[in-house]
Amino acid sequence: MILIIQNGYSCDYEARLFAGLFFSDNEEVTISQNFDYSEKIINVYTHIVFEGKSYFEDYSFEFDKAGKSEKLIKKIFTASCTKSLSHAAMKIRKINFSWGVMCGIRPAKNARQLYEEGCSRQEVRDIFRNVYEVSEEKTELALTVAENEKQLLENIGKNSVSLYIGIPFCPTRCVYCSFVSTDIRVSGKYMAEFVDKLELEIEKTGKILRDNGLYAENIYIGGGTPTTLTAEYFERIFRKLYDNFDLDRLIEFTVEAGRPDTITSEKLEVLKKYGVNRISINPQSMNDNILKKIGRSHSSEMIYRAYEEARKIGFSVINTDLIAGLPDETPEMFERSLDKVIELKPENITVHSLCLKKKAYFKMTDNELAKSEYMNRMLSYTQKRMKEEGYVPYYMYRQKNSSGNLENVGYAKPGTMSVYNVNIMEEKQTIIAMGGGGSSKAVTSNGITRVFNFKDPLEYIRRFDEILLKKDEISEILKNG
Repeated sequence: MILIIQNGYSCDYEARLFAGLFFSDNEEVTISQNFDYSEKIINVYTHIVFEGKSYFEDYSFEFDKAGKSEKLIKKIFTASCTKSLSHAAMKIRKINFSWGVMCGIRPAKNARQLYEEGCSRQEVRDIFRNVYEVSEEKTELALTVAENEKQLLENIGKNSVSLYIGIPFCPTRCVYCSFVSTDIRVSGKYMAEFVDKLELEIEKTGKILRDNGLYAENIYIGGGTPTTLTAEYFERIFRKLYDNFDLDRLIEFTVEAGRPDTITSEKLEVLKKYGVNRISINPQSMNDNILKKIGRSHSSEMIYRAYEEARKIGFSVINTDLIAGLPDETPEMFERSLDKVIELKPENITVHSLCLKKKAYFKMTDNELAKSEYMNRMLSYTQKRMKEEGYVPYYMYRQKNSSGNLENVGYAKPGTMSVYNVNIMEEKQTIIAMGGGGSSKAVTSNGITRVFNFKDPLEYIRRFDEILLKKDEISEILKNG
């Protein structure tokens, strides 16, 4: 059990997160912290008792909080506590993290907020390096992403929203999956009724936008694997969207085509017919043995065929996803996969760090520490190759249980960055979600309010009346915001 006692300032969530990087829940650990801020000096004294021994860290940092926002002050105070804790814990187990003591899933958002506080690029770099102890490589990545995001965030249309449609079906469930999806061998029988209900939800959502004087700027259809739907189902959904929304000012229309074994020329033709201008074809790996091991039912050859077909039909912006850290995939194997994807010349390449579903990773066994080192090599190679090939990093997020405590990064050729991907990360535009597992974010002057759809297709169908009530809730939030 990990016992944490904090005096003077409390950041229990962040302290527990970092304590969990060094110790497992079945180890007896007591962590005591005393925080003091006076005469522009932060002082955090940490005392850890582990296996009958004591370990200490007395950390001080000069910080003038005059004129700083409460949000920034809290960030700096919290970072000081987690830094003191980590330094003390490193005397027990030597573990280095590229992101230092930075918490949260949006590192670039931290950089952007510092810019908004009036900090120069050098001042932001200094805070990342000296306060958070973020590596030079990751600091540069976060600052570059923040600057590229800014270009898109400044152009969000007044009274605009993004629409998300969740299709919670997949051909099979991958062994690493943490997304909302169900195997169609089990849930496929619900697909027809799911689409029936989705059409009704689209009608309801269209009315909400009209009642509130809003229009759709971006549409993103994700999953799951949306292309498990037939071409006929896509026709129905697209017609319903055009019947119920003002799409004259639509900038992006994205469909995650996803797995190449679900992509057909017939489906691609329907997507193109209705104005879809961005698709994803997601290998995850270009190694057939790895694909089989993780539960993918396609081969690398299918990826090439699907990509060629998409280009032939006229899609000019294609994204490909890869996952770093898949089971038994060495850095060399990952590098070959990335190089093969680069040869296809997609406009966007997104590289994810494997997200583990169980917290066992944080026990930090020797094998897992080696895996963390592998992950750093894979992502460093990615960053180098993307720069060489003219791709820029423009959105990024971290997941709590990702291998190596590392990041997922979207890279794009200039002029092909996805507005929707930036919006969902930076939460500057309302996103209204429909379908299975959709998460709406109403961004108003009162803050951000989240409203969630049911994840499972059968639950979505059976409790559809509640889905409609949730839409009424969103409408009221927007009217009062």
